[in-house]
Parts: sequence; structure tokens; C-alpha cells
Amino acid sequence: MNLEKLKSNPKMPKHIAFILDGNGRWAKRRGLLRSLGHKAGFDNLKKQVKFVQELGIKNLSLYCFSQENWNRPKEEVDYLMNIFSDMIDEFRKDYLDKDIRILISGDLDDERVPYETRVKAKKLIEDTKEKTGFVINACINYGGRQEIVRAVNNIIKSGANAINAEDFDNYLYTKDLLPLDFIIRTSGQLRTSNFMPWQSTYSEWYFPKKLWPSFSKRDLVKSLKLFMRRNRRFGAIKE
Repeated sequence: MNLEKLKSNPKMPKHIAFILDGNGRWAKRRGLLRSLGHKAGFDNLKKQVKFVQELGIKNLSLYCFSQENWNRPKEEVDYLMNIFSDMIDEFRKDYLDKDIRILISGDLDDERVPYETRVKAKKLIEDTKEKTGFVINACINYGGRQEIVRAVNNIIKSGANAINAEDFDNYLYTKDLLPLDFIIRTSGQLRTSNFMPWQSTYSEWYFPKKLWPSFSKRDLVKSLKLFMRRNRRFGAIKE
């Protein structure tokens, strides 16, 4: 992989997102508990986050846990909450002394999220808010339609009579992020699953069949090359 050539390509996306799909199926195919699939997915996530930063991509969003995921078995949800707590600890250990900002998109005031996890997450967001380099945006207890409803309610509270699309952006969790260029959903499922419907209006999507724990750095490079071959017209016609 010629990473320097890839990094210097002017079509390299500035903001990409991963929908981390297929952990349970990865485990099932190996005769393992679903929890071990989530553990393997978390291990891969740590590698991919560092690789994305090495590639010079500015913003990375991660769809970790949707509001609909509360409907999963309690044992699995509890395990995922433990992983999120570990993830926050890892982010603090690895990135606090670097120019990396941590954001979390989603309802951190939901009492279903363990209290300690909520406290740690909010402190990490606060401690990194002045960082201006790489941004990691973890979407936890997130729903796209719910985010839009939240924004509308906050606009009503502000007393605004009318706003434009640019104003609306400022009421979203992602208000400090660059436009979302590229979304990769692993496992081959052809659904958007309530992920950033407002932000993804002009995003490019890619649905590789690889399950998330098996999605490698080489797979990401392949994905980025596919993205850079696409003709993004944003509704216009390019001669």
C-alpha cells in the first residue's frame, strides 16, 4: 500500500464514518458467544481509529450503539455498555495528551446508560474540547431522527421564528464537524439504520460484505480508493 500517495490525493475524504456491523454474526460463524464478537470488533476499532488518523483524515464518526439497540437482550446490552466504558478509558489513556478531540453524539443523559460511563464520557468531552486536530465522534445511544427532533425542540426553545439549513446544522451533535463525506457499513447490509439522515444527504455510501471484526486496513484503503473514483456532483453537472 502506497500510503503517502493515498494521503496526498486531493479527493481524500475529510470526514468518514463506520457503521460497525456484523460483530454478532462474526462470532456465530466461529461458534463463539456474541460477546466475543463485540470484543473482537472493539479490538479492530482501536486499530482502525489509529489508521484513519495516520491517513490524515480529519474527522471519524463511529456508529457504536443506536437507540434501537436497547431492544437487544439485557446481557448483550450490559456487555456493550462495559465495552463503551472501556473505550472511553482507552481514549483517555491514548489521546488525552495529543491534539485529538473526543465527541459523543447521542443522549448521554439517558439513565439507561450507566452513571459512571456517563460521567467519564462527559469529562472526556470537556477535557478535549479545545483540541483542534483529529476528531473522534462516537455515536452512543444515538438515533438520527431523534437528533433532528432534539434540534427542532431546541430551536423552539431559542425563540427563533425561522432558520435556514446552515442554522439548523448548529443544533446538531455534529455542529463542530466537517461535512460527512463517506460512510462505510460493513457486513453487506444495505440499510442506513437511522444514521445521520441530515448529515448524510450528500455522503457517499459503501457496503462491503466483510464483517466488522474482519474489516482490515487493506479493506479501508480499498474503500477509500473506491470513494476517490466517484464523481461527486452535489446536484450539479460537471463537464
